Amino acid sequence: MGHLIEEYAKCLGVKVSRPKLLSHYFPINVDKYITIQTTNKFQSRDYAHWDQVIYLLKKYIGDISIVQVGEKENPLAGNIDLDLRGKTTIKQLCYIVEKSILHVGIDSLCVHLASAYNKPIVGLYSNMWITNSGPVWGNTSTCINSPKDGNRASYAVEEDPKTIDSILPEDVAEEVLELLDIDNNLFNTYKTLNIGKHYHSKILEVIPDFKPSASFNHKRLINLRCDYHLDNDLLTPWLHKRVNLMISKKINANVLYYFKKNIAAITIFLDDSDVEPEYLSELSSLNIKYTLICKNKKKLNDLRFKFFDFVVNEYDKVTKKDLDFCDRLCDNTYYHSNKTIVSKNKKYSSKAAWKAGIEKSGSPERFIDTDDFWEEIDYLNIYNYAEDKTRRQ
Repeated sequence: MGHLIEEYAKCLGVKVSRPKLLSHYFPINVDKYITIQTTNKFQSRDYAHWDQVIYLLKKYIGDISIVQVGEKENPLAGNIDLDLRGKTTIKQLCYIVEKSILHVGIDSLCVHLASAYNKPIVGLYSNMWITNSGPVWGNTSTCINSPKDGNRASYAVEEDPKTIDSILPEDVAEEVLELLDIDNNLFNTYKTLNIGKHYHSKILEVIPDFKPSASFNHKRLINLRCDYHLDNDLLTPWLHKRVNLMISKKINANVLYYFKKNIAAITIFLDDSDVEPEYLSELSSLNIKYTLICKNKKKLNDLRFKFFDFVVNEYDKVTKKDLDFCDRLCDNTYYHSNKTIVSKNKKYSSKAAWKAGIEKSGSPERFIDTDDFWEEIDYLNIYNYAEDKTRRQ
């Protein structure tokens, strides 16, 4: 199949030509800017690494602003300068794209508007080939196709895993800087080592060692880490929220039954736990569902024998020796986490950071060489970044 516009033109019996767009003025209080659209209604085009792309661009673009466009429901990218999601009409969007100096984003309306205006474009493609839906007009576009490993494009609304997330953030940032003709050293200084398979999902974990404030309003599921800390008095206020409950010690079954509608799932870690088969039978009698997990392989057989009438699942624990990039770890190795762990009203990027008392700051965080850190590898973007290397001209 050729480009979609050619197929439509054939069916309609018309020729493809550059469209004439009617734009309406929209006030923008920045002089030079690039537009960005992070996603659309297709889950398969929802790129997970925009925050890292923008972080890299901000190192080089100086007074050039980043303006986010798209639907109101699109996730807000981090550290943008102007948020116009859902605030414009199509004609106003035309004006904004026309006045921009570049557009970067997924396969969407804005890519084709920028193409019609002959604007530089960096487009990210995944579920469709560039030859099917890439920019038609203009001569300053760069399209990045997600690696397919020999597979065909899925043409799917949803993918698992999303192939678009295999596009490296440094590749996107570098192409933007190239089209803007901005000197940069990304090729020599930034290299992704690992992007975890669950990194695309934003996760909030709360350690119930404090009471939630009245302003704590999180609409998504909260992972309540009672396996890290359990205080029954502090636990109860959190059970008024929608939670995944993770425990290693017994919690009164009647309390769990009372808040049953707010508990999406219960995971019980049996290692060093005081949970007995009788407790599980009590939960079952109250129609409370749970999953049993054993982290320590050495204890798995004994626990399965002890809990013979129940299913005990083995935890697939990742250790440092399982990784294929350890020889590239250095003093310039950093990480970004899709998790936010909240403890005593302070935020942390990982369990290892929480244990070390390293609060989340928004700046790059150096990797922490501990078992707790490597255990969460599936939720981390790990990369090497050394700003002092030779610049690429």
